[in-house]
Amino acid sequence: MHDSGGAVIAVLGDGAYMFSNPAAVHHASAMHDLPALFVVMNNSMWGAVQRSTRAMYPDGRAVRSNEPPFIALEKLPAFEKFCEAAGGHSERVDDPGALPAALERAMSVVRNERRQALLNVICGPGGTA
Repeated sequence: MHDSGGAVIAVLGDGAYMFSNPAAVHHASAMHDLPALFVVMNNSMWGAVQRSTRAMYPDGRAVRSNEPPFIALEKLPAFEKFCEAAGGHSERVDDPGALPAALERAMSVVRNERRQALLNVICGPGGTA
């Protein structure tokens, strides 16, 4: 991707995004005219819980389980709708080949329109990107 030109770009996982209170984040961005790009790497799981559980109880039942508790983030909301509801540009990206063009469109909105943008990048177990 091209030089961000000093743009604020936040790349985070789906668990971190969901538990950060996205409605408040996007409202604050709109209210204060903060043109930022949010890239949510969405694999429908909360990796922080998985890593902590493995570190604390490496031989525990949760580690041996096919579905450890509190890790799967099923039926997630459409994250892109939070940003859209606050007047931002948003896209859901399911195809890895579509990511470069989606990034360019989002950065164009941030740079040229001075609005926030969000890409909900579906990857890992729950998607293909």
